Order: sequence, then C-alpha cells, then structure tokens
Amino acid sequence: MRTPSVFVSSAVVLAATSSIATAGFTGYTSVRTVLSNGNIQYKVYANFDNVGLPTGQSWVVLNAYNHATVSGTMNAVHQDTFTADGEVGTWMAGASVSSADRDFDSWVTASGLATSSGWGTALDPGFTNGGTVQDINNGAGWYDATPGTANVVTNNQILLAQIVRTAANDSVYTANLSITYKISNTSTPIQPGPFMYQIGIIPAPGAVALAGLAGLTGRRRR
Repeated sequence: MRTPSVFVSSAVVLAATSSIATAGFTGYTSVRTVLSNGNIQYKVYANFDNVGLPTGQSWVVLNAYNHATVSGTMNAVHQDTFTADGEVGTWMAGASVSSADRDFDSWVTASGLATSSGWGTALDPGFTNGGTVQDINNGAGWYDATPGTANVVTNNQILLAQIVRTAANDSVYTANLSITYKISNTSTPIQPGPFMYQIGIIPAPGAVALAGLAGLTGRRRR
C-alpha cells in the first residue's frame, strides 16, 4: 500500500519574504510515499507561481546545481545496475532501470517525468565516477541536455529528484539546492537561491520525551 504525504520545505517560507524569489520560483516540496517493499520514496519538486510570467508563456527549468548537505545523511537507495569504481547505482535519470523498478530507485532530473526512452538529463562534472551513488553531496548538479517540452513547468511544479530510503534510515535530511529557469521563448536565465529542501520524519515531541525517559530508566536500572 502506498501512503503519500507532503512535506513543505522551509524554502517555501523563505521565498515568501525574499524579493529574489518572487519571479516564479517559490521553493521546494517533498512528497513522501511508503512503497510496497517498505522503503520510503521522496519526490522533490520545485514550485512556481505566475508572478512575472507573460500570458501564454511557461516557466522552463534549465538545471539544478550546487547540491549541498546542510544536516543529516541522505541514505539514498539505488536499484539500477550501473557500476563504476566499485560503486553500484547512479543518479542518472536515464539509466537502464526497468519500469517496474523505477519507483524503487533514486535519481535526479531537470526535465520532468519518466518516458519509455528515459530523459535527456545529463550530470555536470561535479558527479565524478560517471555519476555514482555518493556524488550528489559534492556540489553536483544536473541539467536537461535535450531541452524540450519535458522541462516545462506544469501545474506550477516540476520534478527534480526522487530519493528512496529504507524505513530504518528515514531520519531528517536537509540540503541546499539552486535552480536555473527562464520564461519560454526567451534566453535570459533566472537564478534564485540556494534554497533548502528536507526529507525524513521529525520525531513528535512526545516520542522524544519517551525516548529520553527510556534512557533514564535504563540508567537507573544499571
């Protein structure tokens, strides 16, 4: 059973008070889904509004870049079989993953949802070793190598990344991410940010208190 829920990044709040982010981009949203195998899937979306957008035009996402960990560990799980230098799995959105495994794999994209032939997404040089598992945390980015309709914002959102984790490793993770976009049929890029996104479960205050009480009880018994 898949149970989706939405986490609104603190970047959304920042965007409301920052003049640099009022032209379209408003921040990131993470959508959490429990998969059939018990793993946790997060889809990270960039959100937009119509401020500064001429009638009949669309926002076009060019790339995402300067990904950097703020706190926590990503704990991403990969299902594709790409290998390089001892690493297994890749962040390439167009890697050879079957459609059945697509939901269970971690990948990044600047060009929207999957198609039968994959995406035109390419990784920048920040992804060493062919874009393998660890490199998203080293300031790497990704862009649409074959711009087209797939990288046009629809319903005020565009998918940038899918991060899959095991249920045992679903702690809070926060990262900064910058984005470049433009108005369709123009050449001038807009580069706000960086802004933060967050995935993972934040323990409820009661759960934290109970954990502390359990630790105190254990010490008393010893």
